[in-house]
Amino acid sequence: MSTLSKKDKEKPFILIGSILLGILIQKILDREIPQLIYLTEIGVFFVILAVMLPIEIKDISNAFKKIKLTAIALLVNFLFIPLFSWIMGGLFLKNYPDFWVGAILYTLTPCIGWYLIFTDIAKGDVAWGIALLPWNIILQVILMPFYLYVLVGKVISIKFSVLFKSVGLFLIAPFVLGYVVQKYIILKKGRDYFFGTFKSYLGEFKLWSLVLVIITMFVSQRSLSFFDIYQVGLLILFLIVFFFVLFLLVLFIGYIFKLGYEHTVTMAFTTTARNSEAVIGVAVSAFPGHPLVYFAILLGPVVELPMLLFLSRILLALRENIYKKNIYPLN
Repeated sequence: MSTLSKKDKEKPFILIGSILLGILIQKILDREIPQLIYLTEIGVFFVILAVMLPIEIKDISNAFKKIKLTAIALLVNFLFIPLFSWIMGGLFLKNYPDFWVGAILYTLTPCIGWYLIFTDIAKGDVAWGIALLPWNIILQVILMPFYLYVLVGKVISIKFSVLFKSVGLFLIAPFVLGYVVQKYIILKKGRDYFFGTFKSYLGEFKLWSLVLVIITMFVSQRSLSFFDIYQVGLLILFLIVFFFVLFLLVLFIGYIFKLGYEHTVTMAFTTTARNSEAVIGVAVSAFPGHPLVYFAILLGPVVELPMLLFLSRILLALRENIYKKNIYPLN
């Protein structure tokens, strides 16, 4: 059974430390350094490239061997969640548009890593989770411009040119380049090297590049005030409600459609786990001078990890006390 690596467990604390260090340096300098935004954008590009590199876009038809399940999962991820997040943001964060935008951006893109680990921990259908992965990647790249214009643009205005530059530079380009680089390295070094040694180094590179990006991101922008930080509690409440509502929705869907335990688990984590790294570059490019947007996106995984651990424990308890007693089917 999969377990979270030490780095995965430490990641929320590393992110918090990076945010606080960036804010502290900005406070000490007491001035903006806008030139650093170029370093931030370069760093973000390589972080997203590192995210995209290990993704294999193959056997994409495998997901449709379970067409009903896949259709439900994709509808929840790409129709329900964006609308739900926008509406809930209006309820919780209407008076704080930067937090509202950051929360929407964070919740838009399905995760491409953690969700498989938690699916395995909770004894879900990992094979179906893997089959969903290329669809989650392709659809989030295709639909991001639409989401930005229709949902995010209603909170903070954004120009078409900036929108397409952001998506093209920080989603489409890393996606294409990652695919090409992956095939080249596998051709030269083999699959064992790429998915073993290289992927391990890639994980370290991604984490510490993200740390550098976070620090330069906050140093380059206006200083955050204590009042801004005070509103974080409201954002955390938004995130907790978001995870719980989605979790309960998936349990309800699993019951109505008789999905069984393993499929319900997979759907629970492919819909609750989010991909903050994929949208941070879009945010930096599309919303310069809005550090609270970045703060909201980066706070997401800090809340997400303990929530996913908690939800996995709930699912395992349900498996023992409900599914195994034939109240619901196991599979």
